[in-house]
Amino acid sequence: MSTTEGSKRLGGISDAFSDRNFRIYSVGSIGSWISFFVQIVTVSWLTWELTGSTKWLAIMALLDIVPNVVLMPIAGAISDRFDRHKIMLVTSILLFLQAALLALVAWADMLTIWTLAVLVLMHGIFISLMVPAMYGIIPRFVGRAVMPSAIAVASAYSQLALFVGPALAGWIIAEHGTTVAFVVNALGYLLLICAFLRMRTPADYVPPERSTRSFVGDIWDGAIYIFERKTIWSLLLIMLVADAVALGFIHMLPAYADTVLGLGVVGMTTILAMRGLGAICAALRLAYLGAPAARVNSVLWAFLAALLALGVLVQTRNLYLAAGIAVVMGFAGETKNTGIMTIIQLAVDENQRGRVMGTAFMFSQLAAGIGAYLIGAFSVEAGVQLPTTVAVCVGLGFWGFIFLQRKKLFQDRF
Repeated sequence: MSTTEGSKRLGGISDAFSDRNFRIYSVGSIGSWISFFVQIVTVSWLTWELTGSTKWLAIMALLDIVPNVVLMPIAGAISDRFDRHKIMLVTSILLFLQAALLALVAWADMLTIWTLAVLVLMHGIFISLMVPAMYGIIPRFVGRAVMPSAIAVASAYSQLALFVGPALAGWIIAEHGTTVAFVVNALGYLLLICAFLRMRTPADYVPPERSTRSFVGDIWDGAIYIFERKTIWSLLLIMLVADAVALGFIHMLPAYADTVLGLGVVGMTTILAMRGLGAICAALRLAYLGAPAARVNSVLWAFLAALLALGVLVQTRNLYLAAGIAVVMGFAGETKNTGIMTIIQLAVDENQRGRVMGTAFMFSQLAAGIGAYLIGAFSVEAGVQLPTTVAVCVGLGFWGFIFLQRKKLFQDRF
């Protein structure tokens, strides 16, 4: 088979990897994403071990999330004013230092729930400064013609990590302890820093004109820009509700794995890994199909499928059945998420990209915080299953409303 024939078979995936910057970015991104999920799982499980409390699971989630909600508008404005490549470098270094400190404190056996909470809060602050620039890094280094495929392939990295990271975390925690898991996270950020140092600005890159307004003015302009574009704010609203339901449950997964499946960290990491496997398949499918796959109809049906899958999953007490449902949930959820992000990325103006994509991430984090808090609070008395089922029913009602209004809200995006 010739190289040309192989490229045709791979569709948009081969287009993305034809770009040198994207290949370098891929190495750092995969490594950092895997280590990121190792830390997320380790922190979640350690919180459960230290406290045995769903309230603390919710609190720890909020400490990581609240900075993203509070600081994201400012971070979005910064991303639209300054070089996103340099922002990514600085924030990656800060995250490496935070991860190294977490590993050091764990090694010194000084890690209490309060120490962990402070370090998780630091992580949330640094991530909030990174994310708007992160969403703009592919458009900064990759041509528009291959951007939809590059976005989908890059999304597959996070889902590959969601598949590999929890499984790796479970093995590391069981065999080597939490300290080694935190060291792995620090090494992941070190790899990302090296990748960013190797990337080069394309010759035809034209930086957006820097705003001369105040930060408050920039934030206000971004809000008006989103509000005036019905498709963008409607998709953001879908993201808000969908993530409140799905991520709210994910933050309670240690409790579900322990009290419903009765399998502890093995059950938790298995569900996360299978969800990640389904998401990988969805992201690679979207990468192969490219821009034509980014349609609102696909987003809406995937949203429905993800809700139904979660509704069945939370009632399941058999690990094998739960793992199979988690694959479906991951595939549907990633189809929805990548579809939303691709539509928005292609629709947004370059000088508004940081603020719009920062708002998208802020909505996702706000939703996760709301979902984690509500499901976690009600789970104290009622268990995980009932609050999650109620959340799924609310999501289904919202889906029905959006589906009936879809032609008014989205118009030409079908």
